[in-house]
Amino acid sequence: MTKNRENLDRDLGRLEGYAEALARKYPEPQVFWQEFSGLAEEVLRNATRDDHEWVLQRIRHMVAQVGMGYPPVTP
Repeated sequence: MTKNRENLDRDLGRLEGYAEALARKYPEPQVFWQEFSGLAEEVLRNATRDDHEWVLQRIRHMVAQVGMGYPPVTP
């Protein structure tokens, strides 16, 4: 189900709080991303095609703010 920007913004606000808490609980990026990626993917799935890039930029910004950068590459 797609959501409008107001609902996505609310979801992203919650996701940002989760990112901060997860970064404190799991300071190792690999573990952080294991926990965070499913939550982030759920928000992305709820975005319309037009909002997808906006949501992705917000997620990238929040993980950069907590010092986790990009997801680690697993072979």
